[in-house]
Amino acid sequence: MATSGMTFVIHPELKSVSVSLFLRTITDIDRLVREIDYAVTRETGRRRWVISKLHSSAPTVTIAPVLGNGEIAEALVLGLRSITKGVDEPPTYFTEQSLDDLKRMRRLFIGKDRANSIVVSANGGEPAVIDREIEQKADRILREVFWNLGSIEGTLEAINLHGNPTFTIWDRVTRAPVRCLFPKDVAWKGRVKSLLEKRVLVSGRVSYFRNGVPRSIIAIESIEDTSPGPKLPRATFGSIANPDIAKDPARFLETVRGERSG
Repeated sequence: MATSGMTFVIHPELKSVSVSLFLRTITDIDRLVREIDYAVTRETGRRRWVISKLHSSAPTVTIAPVLGNGEIAEALVLGLRSITKGVDEPPTYFTEQSLDDLKRMRRLFIGKDRANSIVVSANGGEPAVIDREIEQKADRILREVFWNLGSIEGTLEAINLHGNPTFTIWDRVTRAPVRCLFPKDVAWKGRVKSLLEKRVLVSGRVSYFRNGVPRSIIAIESIEDTSPGPKLPRATFGSIANPDIAKDPARFLETVRGERSG
Protein backbone atom coordinates (compact mmCIF):
# COMPACT_ATOMS: atom_id res chain seq x y z
CA MET A 1 0.00 0.00 0.00
CA ALA A 2 1.34 3.43 -0.97
CA THR A 3 2.46 5.76 1.78
CA SER A 4 1.73 9.46 1.79
CA GLY A 5 5.23 10.92 1.58
CA MET A 6 6.66 13.19 -1.09
CA THR A 7 10.38 13.79 -1.63
CA PHE A 8 12.04 16.72 -3.36
CA VAL A 9 15.72 17.08 -4.12
CA ILE A 10 17.32 20.50 -4.67
CA HIS A 11 20.08 20.47 -7.27
CA PRO A 12 21.92 23.81 -7.07
CA GLU A 13 23.52 25.67 -9.94
CA LEU A 14 26.64 26.09 -7.81
CA LYS A 15 28.40 23.55 -5.58
CA SER A 16 26.12 23.98 -2.59
CA VAL A 17 22.62 25.15 -1.69
CA SER A 18 22.37 28.44 0.18
CA VAL A 19 20.05 28.83 3.16
CA SER A 20 18.10 31.39 1.15
CA LEU A 21 17.47 28.98 -1.75
CA PHE A 22 16.54 26.19 0.65
CA LEU A 23 13.95 28.34 2.45
CA ARG A 24 12.48 29.67 -0.80
CA THR A 25 12.12 26.13 -2.11
CA ILE A 26 10.45 24.93 1.09
CA THR A 27 8.02 27.89 0.94
CA ASP A 28 7.07 27.29 -2.70
CA ILE A 29 6.65 23.53 -2.26
CA ASP A 30 4.50 24.10 0.82
CA ARG A 31 2.25 26.54 -1.07
CA LEU A 32 1.77 24.11 -3.95
CA VAL A 33 1.16 21.13 -1.66
CA ARG A 34 -1.58 22.97 0.22
CA GLU A 35 -3.37 23.94 -2.99
CA ILE A 36 -3.37 20.35 -4.31
CA ASP A 37 -4.31 19.08 -0.83
CA TYR A 38 -7.44 21.25 -0.92
CA ALA A 39 -8.32 20.20 -4.47
CA VAL A 40 -8.02 16.50 -3.59
CA THR A 41 -9.65 16.42 -0.16
CA ARG A 42 -11.98 19.48 -0.23
CA GLU A 43 -10.94 20.08 3.38
CA THR A 44 -10.70 23.81 4.13
CA GLY A 45 -8.75 23.30 7.37
CA ARG A 46 -4.97 23.43 7.04
CA ARG A 47 -3.61 19.90 7.14
CA ARG A 48 -0.36 19.63 9.11
CA TRP A 49 2.56 18.44 6.96
CA VAL A 50 5.83 17.51 8.64
CA ILE A 51 9.39 16.69 7.53
CA SER A 52 9.81 12.94 7.84
CA LYS A 53 13.32 12.74 6.35
CA LEU A 54 16.08 15.26 5.72
CA HIS A 55 19.56 14.56 4.41
CA SER A 56 22.27 16.36 2.47
CA SER A 57 24.67 16.31 -0.46
CA ALA A 58 21.96 17.63 -2.74
CA PRO A 59 19.50 18.62 0.03
CA THR A 60 16.76 16.01 0.03
CA VAL A 61 13.56 16.53 1.99
CA THR A 62 10.67 14.12 2.47
CA ILE A 63 7.41 15.54 3.78
CA ALA A 64 4.18 13.83 4.77
CA PRO A 65 0.86 14.84 6.32
CA VAL A 66 0.31 13.91 9.95
CA LEU A 67 -2.96 12.29 8.88
CA GLY A 68 -1.78 10.29 5.87
CA ASN A 69 -3.37 10.65 2.45
CA GLY A 70 -1.29 9.05 -0.29
CA GLU A 71 -3.56 10.42 -3.02
CA ILE A 72 -2.32 13.99 -2.47
CA ALA A 73 1.35 13.28 -3.15
CA GLU A 74 0.56 10.96 -6.06
CA ALA A 75 -1.75 13.54 -7.67
CA LEU A 76 0.81 16.31 -7.26
CA VAL A 77 3.73 14.40 -8.79
CA LEU A 78 1.62 12.90 -11.59
CA GLY A 79 0.40 16.38 -12.48
CA LEU A 80 3.91 17.84 -12.34
CA ARG A 81 5.17 15.15 -14.71
CA SER A 82 2.50 16.11 -17.24
CA ILE A 83 3.12 19.84 -16.93
CA THR A 84 6.89 19.59 -17.21
CA LYS A 85 6.54 17.46 -20.36
CA GLY A 86 4.52 20.27 -21.94
CA VAL A 87 0.74 19.88 -22.06
CA ASP A 88 -2.07 22.27 -23.03
CA GLU A 89 -4.62 21.13 -20.44
CA PRO A 90 -4.37 21.11 -16.65
CA PRO A 91 -3.88 17.74 -14.94
CA THR A 92 -6.53 16.58 -12.50
CA TYR A 93 -6.58 18.67 -9.29
CA PHE A 94 -4.42 21.44 -10.77
CA THR A 95 -6.35 24.69 -10.52
CA GLU A 96 -5.68 28.18 -11.81
CA GLN A 97 -4.17 28.98 -8.41
CA SER A 98 -1.79 26.01 -8.39
CA LEU A 99 -0.62 26.87 -11.91
CA ASP A 100 0.03 30.43 -10.75
CA ASP A 101 2.02 28.93 -7.84
CA LEU A 102 4.15 27.00 -10.33
CA LYS A 103 4.84 30.14 -12.33
CA ARG A 104 6.08 31.83 -9.15
CA MET A 105 8.65 29.04 -8.72
CA ARG A 106 10.64 30.70 -11.50
CA ARG A 107 12.27 32.71 -8.71
CA LEU A 108 14.15 29.55 -7.63
CA PHE A 109 16.06 29.48 -10.91
CA ILE A 110 17.28 33.08 -11.15
CA GLY A 111 19.80 35.16 -9.24
CA LYS A 112 23.13 34.31 -7.63
CA ASP A 113 21.84 31.53 -5.34
CA ARG A 114 19.70 29.59 -7.77
CA ALA A 115 18.67 26.01 -8.35
CA ASN A 116 19.43 24.01 -11.47
CA SER A 117 16.45 21.72 -10.89
CA ILE A 118 14.03 20.45 -8.25
CA VAL A 119 13.30 16.73 -8.54
CA VAL A 120 9.98 15.71 -6.99
CA SER A 121 8.77 12.14 -6.42
CA ALA A 122 6.10 10.32 -4.44
CA ASN A 123 6.58 7.02 -2.69
CA GLY A 124 9.64 6.09 -4.77
CA GLY A 125 7.80 6.43 -8.08
CA GLU A 126 8.81 8.15 -11.32
CA PRO A 127 9.96 11.71 -10.53
CA ALA A 128 9.04 15.05 -12.05
CA VAL A 129 11.79 17.56 -12.77
CA ILE A 130 11.04 21.25 -12.24
CA ASP A 131 13.55 23.57 -13.88
CA ARG A 132 13.89 27.11 -15.22
CA GLU A 133 11.22 26.42 -17.87
CA ILE A 134 8.46 25.87 -15.31
CA GLU A 135 7.00 29.34 -15.81
CA GLN A 136 6.59 28.79 -19.56
CA LYS A 137 5.18 25.29 -19.04
CA ALA A 138 2.53 26.51 -16.58
CA ASP A 139 1.75 29.58 -18.69
CA ARG A 140 1.20 27.34 -21.72
CA ILE A 141 -1.83 25.85 -19.93
CA LEU A 142 -3.05 29.19 -18.60
CA ARG A 143 -2.97 30.75 -22.09
CA GLU A 144 -5.29 28.07 -23.49
CA VAL A 145 -8.50 29.70 -22.28
CA PHE A 146 -11.92 30.66 -23.56
CA TRP A 147 -14.78 32.38 -21.80
CA ASN A 148 -18.47 33.15 -22.05
CA LEU A 149 -21.22 34.68 -19.98
CA GLY A 150 -22.81 32.01 -17.84
CA SER A 151 -23.22 30.65 -14.36
CA ILE A 152 -21.83 27.93 -12.13
CA GLU A 153 -23.54 26.28 -9.19
CA GLY A 154 -21.66 24.82 -6.26
CA THR A 155 -20.77 25.08 -2.59
CA LEU A 156 -19.14 28.35 -1.55
CA GLU A 157 -15.91 27.93 0.43
CA ALA A 158 -12.46 29.41 1.08
CA ILE A 159 -13.06 33.17 1.21
CA ASN A 160 -9.87 35.21 0.77
CA LEU A 161 -10.03 38.95 1.46
CA HIS A 162 -6.34 39.69 0.84
CA GLY A 163 -5.69 41.80 -2.25
CA ASN A 164 -8.48 41.24 -4.76
CA PRO A 165 -11.14 39.39 -2.72
CA THR A 166 -12.02 35.90 -3.92
CA PHE A 167 -13.99 32.88 -2.87
CA THR A 168 -14.02 29.32 -4.15
CA ILE A 169 -17.02 27.32 -5.28
CA TRP A 170 -17.01 23.61 -6.11
CA ASP A 171 -18.63 23.19 -9.51
CA ARG A 172 -21.38 20.55 -9.24
CA VAL A 173 -20.77 19.30 -12.80
CA THR A 174 -16.97 18.91 -12.96
CA ARG A 175 -16.38 18.88 -9.17
CA ALA A 176 -13.54 21.34 -9.75
CA PRO A 177 -12.76 24.21 -7.39
CA VAL A 178 -13.39 27.51 -9.21
CA ARG A 179 -11.91 30.80 -8.02
CA CYS A 180 -14.38 33.72 -8.12
CA LEU A 181 -13.39 37.39 -7.90
CA PHE A 182 -15.95 39.69 -6.30
CA PRO A 183 -16.14 43.49 -5.82
CA LYS A 184 -14.14 45.01 -2.99
CA ASP A 185 -16.93 46.66 -1.03
CA VAL A 186 -18.66 46.11 2.30
CA ALA A 187 -21.98 44.95 0.84
CA TRP A 188 -20.38 42.24 -1.27
CA LYS A 189 -18.15 41.06 1.57
CA GLY A 190 -21.16 40.72 3.85
CA ARG A 191 -23.15 38.90 1.18
CA VAL A 192 -20.36 36.41 0.44
CA LYS A 193 -19.71 35.73 4.13
CA SER A 194 -23.41 35.05 4.71
CA LEU A 195 -23.34 32.36 2.00
CA LEU A 196 -20.29 30.50 3.31
CA GLU A 197 -20.75 26.70 3.01
CA LYS A 198 -24.07 27.14 1.18
CA ARG A 199 -24.95 26.08 -2.34
CA VAL A 200 -24.94 29.11 -4.62
CA LEU A 201 -25.41 30.04 -8.26
CA VAL A 202 -22.80 32.53 -9.45
CA SER A 203 -23.34 34.35 -12.75
CA GLY A 204 -20.84 36.39 -14.71
CA ARG A 205 -17.90 35.98 -17.07
CA VAL A 206 -16.77 32.37 -16.73
CA SER A 207 -13.35 31.39 -18.06
CA TYR A 208 -12.52 27.78 -18.93
CA PHE A 209 -9.44 25.69 -19.54
CA ARG A 210 -9.05 24.11 -22.96
CA ASN A 211 -10.70 20.87 -21.74
CA GLY A 212 -13.85 22.72 -20.70
CA VAL A 213 -13.18 22.68 -16.96
CA PRO A 214 -14.11 26.07 -15.43
CA ARG A 215 -11.13 27.91 -13.94
CA SER A 216 -12.47 31.24 -12.64
CA ILE A 217 -15.30 33.72 -12.67
CA ILE A 218 -14.62 37.42 -13.04
CA ALA A 219 -16.99 40.38 -13.42
CA ILE A 220 -19.62 38.65 -11.26
CA GLU A 221 -23.12 39.88 -12.03
CA SER A 222 -25.03 38.06 -9.31
CA ILE A 223 -24.87 35.39 -6.65
CA GLU A 224 -27.94 33.50 -5.46
CA ASP A 225 -28.53 31.10 -2.60
CA THR A 226 -29.76 27.81 -4.11
CA SER A 227 -29.61 25.72 -0.94
CA PRO A 228 -32.56 23.31 -0.57
CA GLY A 229 -35.31 24.80 1.58
CA PRO A 230 -35.49 23.45 5.14
CA LYS A 231 -39.23 22.69 4.74
CA LEU A 232 -38.80 20.55 1.63
CA PRO A 233 -39.23 16.79 2.17
CA ARG A 234 -35.89 15.04 2.64
CA ALA A 235 -35.30 11.42 1.75
CA THR A 236 -33.08 9.27 3.89
CA PHE A 237 -31.06 6.35 2.57
CA GLY A 238 -33.43 3.66 1.37
CA SER A 239 -36.53 5.83 1.71
CA ILE A 240 -38.84 7.71 -0.65
CA ALA A 241 -39.87 11.22 0.36
CA ASN A 242 -43.32 11.13 -1.31
CA PRO A 243 -45.66 8.56 0.29
CA ASP A 244 -47.69 8.22 -2.96
CA ILE A 245 -44.62 6.78 -4.67
CA ALA A 246 -44.19 4.21 -1.92
CA LYS A 247 -47.82 3.05 -2.17
CA ASP A 248 -47.87 2.49 -5.93
CA PRO A 249 -44.73 3.60 -7.87
CA ALA A 250 -46.11 2.58 -11.29
CA ARG A 251 -49.34 4.52 -10.83
CA PHE A 252 -47.47 7.55 -9.55
CA LEU A 253 -45.19 7.62 -12.62
CA GLU A 254 -48.15 7.22 -14.95
CA THR A 255 -49.82 10.19 -13.27
CA VAL A 256 -46.71 12.36 -13.59
CA ARG A 257 -46.35 11.47 -17.28
CA GLY A 258 -50.05 12.10 -17.97
CA GLU A 259 -50.66 8.53 -19.05
CA ARG A 260 -53.77 8.01 -16.89
CA SER A 261 -57.11 9.59 -17.60
CA GLY A 262 -58.22 9.58 -14.01
